[in-house]
Amino acid sequence: MKQYFIIFTVFIVLLFATPIVFGLIQNEQSIDEGSANDNVSEEGAKINQDFVFPKSVSLMLSDTGEILELSIEEYLVGALFAQIQVDFHEEALKAQAVAAHTYLIRLLMNNNNGNVISDNPNTCQPFFDTERARNLFPNTREGLERFDEISEKVKSAAQHGANRILFHEGEPIYAVYHSISAGVTNTAYSVWGVDFPYLRSVDSSWDREHPDFHCSNEISSESVRLAMFDFNRTASMPADYEDWFKEPQINEFGYVISVGVGEHRLSGGDAWRAFGLRSTAFEFTQRETGGSGIFIIETRGFGHGVGLSQHGADVLARRGFSYADILLHYYTGVELVDVR
Repeated sequence: MKQYFIIFTVFIVLLFATPIVFGLIQNEQSIDEGSANDNVSEEGAKINQDFVFPKSVSLMLSDTGEILELSIEEYLVGALFAQIQVDFHEEALKAQAVAAHTYLIRLLMNNNNGNVISDNPNTCQPFFDTERARNLFPNTREGLERFDEISEKVKSAAQHGANRILFHEGEPIYAVYHSISAGVTNTAYSVWGVDFPYLRSVDSSWDREHPDFHCSNEISSESVRLAMFDFNRTASMPADYEDWFKEPQINEFGYVISVGVGEHRLSGGDAWRAFGLRSTAFEFTQRETGGSGIFIIETRGFGHGVGLSQHGADVLARRGFSYADILLHYYTGVELVDVR
């Protein structure tokens, strides 16, 4: 039961973390299984800006306003506890640590507050301090021993990630990630309307093995109406429920590109955000229950589906692939750079 709580907590954090991606991309100016070796460039790519890679970061805790001064490694430890199932294979944790470090650099590059960031998942990456991370485990001797054991693995992955960043054409990438793909990963364009050559669709068919790959939920017409109004204050919904969701446009990978919602047309990413869907691979069907409209939402995967699939990374790691293999699979044409 406690393990389920850990998984659920990480899923919820990731679900609400996505606005950071949208905000960063809005501000942007314009497997091959690879080698079994650690494909890290010894030369180091050159960033196309006057930017110094930080050795530390100032993190504001959104609950208290307290500012923590953390090394990059310390930050990544808290980020891993908040972002991924920490009982995953260590190579998967290393891959996530590199992605989180790379994404941190993109945050700082677009940050007007110097090296000060937040743990608020709506603006930055989620982060758990030691107390919150420990609370993921039972308050028993066995639970504390398990926390200590997992912490060593997380610290090792964080140390590894603190020295490496993913580059594409001389700049750190938007190393976005999600929990479970829909069997293949999604493209950035389908979710955010901006194309990045390293965020292409790649095979992740092993994600279909996850027990929560398929999910079915119900949502009332009133909840749909309120969610749509919260998303767009000028939204108008027809009286006939049958006209509420129509003509979905779905890409060849099974993700929704756009869907008609009432008198509006939303991108798949906007619909995912507006209705708090588990995935951008979704389908709405409507059924009547005593005059009240009820919609059934079928989803595949969990999250936006772009970039690194965390569950996919764990499967590949358990099949013998290194963290470098995993990253070079999920991010197309990137370079893994040692920035020590």
